[in-house]
Amino acid sequence: MHHQSTLLIIIMLSTFSTILISFIIRYLYLYIAKSYKNHNVNNISVVDRLSSILPYWLPLLEGLQNFGQQILPDYPLNIMQVYKKTLMPLVIFYVTHPTLAVIIFFILYYLFVRNKSPIPDRPFIRFNVLQSILLFLINSLLGATFRALPIEFRMSLYGLMLCNTLFWFVLSTIMYSIIKSIEGKYAKIPVISQAVRIQIDNQL
Repeated sequence: MHHQSTLLIIIMLSTFSTILISFIIRYLYLYIAKSYKNHNVNNISVVDRLSSILPYWLPLLEGLQNFGQQILPDYPLNIMQVYKKTLMPLVIFYVTHPTLAVIIFFILYYLFVRNKSPIPDRPFIRFNVLQSILLFLINSLLGATFRALPIEFRMSLYGLMLCNTLFWFVLSTIMYSIIKSIEGKYAKIPVISQAVRIQIDNQL
């Protein structure tokens, strides 16, 4: 019974992930096609957009470390193969160098978040850097909380459901933020983006 329930959840999640990936690919295709027709939609440069994507690697790797490593082996083989060939080497490097996240965190804070930053003020990049830092901290807190739960619960059906929920929360917020960065628009994640705005306004 437990095995059948787990298999059912895996099938449902794999179907959801396939639909989500298809939607993202279609969305990116439509956006790229549209951008050929409408150049210079706003004053946010391509460099700012691409630079705003990079900081999201930090919360992504943190989320994969905390949740992805536990649930992805139960996903269909084709998804696991893609993961092994793309993100898994980065996650392994990230896990085996735990001080790396701390170093990157302080570098981002020093270069973009401080009031006296040595880099010229780029509001769009600063917003996304601050948002990625906040997502990283939230992922770290959720991961620490999940690991503190009894192992019997974590390995149970409800524990796997919770882990899957947290994993997709991490993945969806990061993918949404990346898509908005490509568009040159500010993300509007409930509570999180608002907290970033408040922090930026308080520093002005």
